[in-house]
Parts: sequence; C-alpha cells; structure tokens
Amino acid sequence: MKCQLARYISSLLGLIVYCFQACLCISEAPELKTFFIHGAGGTPAVWRLQTAHFKDSVAVELPGHPAGSGFTSIEEYARAVSDRIGQQEWRKTIIVGHSMGGAIAIELALDNEELRGLVLVGTGGRLRVRPEFISKLRENYAEAAKLIASLSVSPRADPIILDRLADDLLKVSPQVTLGDFLACDKFDRMNDLEKVTCRTLVVCGEDDKMTPEKYSRYLHEKIRDSKLEIIPGAGHSVMVEKHRPFNQAIERFVASL
Repeated sequence: MKCQLARYISSLLGLIVYCFQACLCISEAPELKTFFIHGAGGTPAVWRLQTAHFKDSVAVELPGHPAGSGFTSIEEYARAVSDRIGQQEWRKTIIVGHSMGGAIAIELALDNEELRGLVLVGTGGRLRVRPEFISKLRENYAEAAKLIASLSVSPRADPIILDRLADDLLKVSPQVTLGDFLACDKFDRMNDLEKVTCRTLVVCGEDDKMTPEKYSRYLHEKIRDSKLEIIPGAGHSVMVEKHRPFNQAIERFVASL
C-alpha cells in the first residue's frame, strides 16, 4: 500500500512539474505579428489574399499610396514603416516586402538586428530602373500603368489579375509612382546583404520579368540564414497570381521560426 501511494505521489509531482514547464514555454513563446509592405505604385490592397489568410497581419499603407505625398528614397519609406510598426517588439515581428517593399524590408532588417523574420518577395539587393521606363512614367501615366501591369504577371496569368493591377496603379498619383521608381533606381544594398542576420525567406515567381530569378538567387547566396522558394507559373505579382502556394511558403517559414 505504501509503495502504491509513493508511486502515486511521484506521478502526481511529475505531472505538476510537466505542467509548470509547459506553462513556462507558452509564456516565453513570443506572439509573432506579420507586416506586409507593397511595392512601387501599389497599395495595401495587393495583400488582400494574405491579410485574409494570416490572423492579425497588417498590410502597411506607405505614405501617398493612395492618398497624400510619397517619398523618393527607400530610407524615408523605411522610417515611415518603422513608425507604423511603433511599439511592436522587433523580436516578435515578421516583415514581408514585395519589390520596392522588399528594399524597404532589407533596410529595416539592417537597422533592427532583433527582427524575428524577413520575407523578400520579387525583389533584389539593387533595383535599377531603365531610363525609358522613367520617361514613360513622366509622359503618359495611363500607358505606363498598363506596361507595369503587363510586366508584373506571368504570361499564364488570368487577365483579370492584370486589369486589377493596372486599376490599382491608377489609384496612386503619377508623381508618387514616379518617386517610387526613382527611389528604387537609387537603392543599392548589394554589399550589405551579408549583414542581414535574421532568418530570411526569399520568394520569386518563376516567370518574374521585373526582378528575374537571378535577383532572388543572389539574395539567397548572400544572406546567410536564408531559404529560397521559386513558385512555378507566377510572375512578379506572385502573391496574387499563386496565392495558395505563396501563403503556404510563408506558413512553413513562420512555423520554423
């Protein structure tokens, strides 16, 4: 009888210790929050299929997108996003940036070593813009919007996606979109990518014409703790064109943090 009672007490104490340790683990696990940053001439609406999927995520509205004035440097946009994130702890923060938003995300990662996770989508360490592209933005914004939209999707994309992207671009003023592309043209962090220390996921559409696959492979090579995902059948707007595999890639990444 005494032996049975001793075994019972021992088991009970073991259960109490286990539950106590489990509670400690739960309290220490940070609650992660994801912020999505759109690209040049875009709006937060481009992330509608992500914010609907990821609980408590935020699609950041950059200044001037669509209302007000924008900036002409990535650094200024990065400061604006940092202000938007506010009191959220960087160790509990995941930044997802697309195209110009990816450049902004790189700036934030370089300035905040505690950033928990970084997702770079259709972007690069340098984002040079062809002079004729800048000229088209200055001369005929409606035509430039159509051109940007056509280069932002795979040839296999649903035409509805192309039309929606062009319509979204027209919601942003020509001056702001031009400033965005000038900011991209000046951006160059090629020699600083090795300083990014946080866990990073690099995502690219297989048919990306704006920031070809080689840009993403370079990011993956230079950022030490990074993983590369190439999504078939998608172009530059991979998060819209192939939102399910895109969201699944982010889910796997977040689960690994």
